[in-house]
Amino acid sequence: MGPSHRHVVVAIHTLHSDIGGVTASDAARLSGRTVSHFRVLEQLGAGGMGVVYRGEDVTLGRTVALKFMLPEYTVDETAAARFLREARSVATLDHPNICTVHEAGRSDDGHLFLAMSYYAGETLKDRLTSAEALPVAQALDIAAQIARGLTCAHAAGIVHRDLKPANILFRADGRPVIVDFGLAKDLGAHSTLTIAGQLLATPRYMSPEQCLNLPVDGRSDLYSLGVIFYEMLTGLRLYDSANPASVVNMHVNAPVPKLPAHLAEHQALLDGLLAKKPEARFQSADAVARLISR
Repeated sequence: MGPSHRHVVVAIHTLHSDIGGVTASDAARLSGRTVSHFRVLEQLGAGGMGVVYRGEDVTLGRTVALKFMLPEYTVDETAAARFLREARSVATLDHPNICTVHEAGRSDDGHLFLAMSYYAGETLKDRLTSAEALPVAQALDIAAQIARGLTCAHAAGIVHRDLKPANILFRADGRPVIVDFGLAKDLGAHSTLTIAGQLLATPRYMSPEQCLNLPVDGRSDLYSLGVIFYEMLTGLRLYDSANPASVVNMHVNAPVPKLPAHLAEHQALLDGLLAKKPEARFQSADAVARLISR
């Protein structure tokens, strides 16, 4: 049975951590509380699974981003233990293009949370929204830095699984930082954070193997990077439809678009990132970073 006939699983649950934008809402009603040694301040973003707040580490006197998983996703003790185990794996990552996780824990009333470095800058999503396309040199530099961050994560056996522009933040010095490994899969523990068999990722940036609910490895993140790279270069969405199922079908079956003539020299890079089969893609993030940087 070919890929076009496989059963495709689509999850509308997306986890947004648009840490640069403050909202007036308080979805989890946590503002003003103290959890562990963190004072919870205003909400910064919310999505299908969690809520992100600006917080203060009252012990060290520093600002942090606090991500709380909503209670309906944390009541299962097995899932909670898996979340904490995966959070500890992410906390071991030390790279300038990866957001630092300071702590993972659970509040007295059952909210699982992550305390992460706080960045007040814009997201790549913000940058793409305000521009038709990025300058080619800037797009290549951002892609190379993301690839270097992924190289570090993949070397530790960690796959992001929800790489998208909203999960790329810019520090004050302009450096892109990958955030929100909340959907990450620790390959060493053979675990994955899913709810009721659903894929918790964003259809527009999902790899074909995610769309088909197949096992994933670091090459899935490279596909997502390819989707982002196309969007940075052209200002267009790779596969665009209001129907998530249609987007998923295009990821699995549609050909990779051809870049316009003035961008044609980057077609090989794009094709190597967006190959439908993982074995036909670049095999490592390091290879991508080296190719872009040479």
